Amino acid sequence: MTKEQIIGALKAAAKPHEEYYIDDEVMEAINTYSNPYEFVAPILEIIADNPSVDFGMPGELVHFVEQFYKNGYEELLIASVSEKPTPHNIWMLHRCYNDINNPKHEKFAEVIKKLKNEESVSTEVQAAIDEFDWE
Repeated sequence: MTKEQIIGALKAAAKPHEEYYIDDEVMEAINTYSNPYEFVAPILEIIADNPSVDFGMPGELVHFVEQFYKNGYEELLIASVSEKPTPHNIWMLHRCYNDINNPKHEKFAEVIKKLKNEESVSTEVQAAIDEFDWE
């Protein structure tokens, strides 16, 4: 599968109010792609664009992107949450925040503090933020 075909399949699997399911063939194609990190940003975009999809806790997509933890993933996640916060990517950010030794630990909290003070943030996202301890 080409990169575009993989991303298309990932997008097509996002169905509102349903559990996210990816064919094994697509996951195999991602994992055997020459540079799988290229899928991290598109996956974070899919998660941000589909707040009503049940991506799992954590689900295949989160397992995939978290393999790049401390290798560029956090920066992309921060950008995604800052641009389009959803309950799921807030939860993903909190998973990173829980690592107090992460050099970006304070940055995660700053992102959340900024979102809490933005009037444009939905009540659903505010509730997701309040669900976790950020101090």
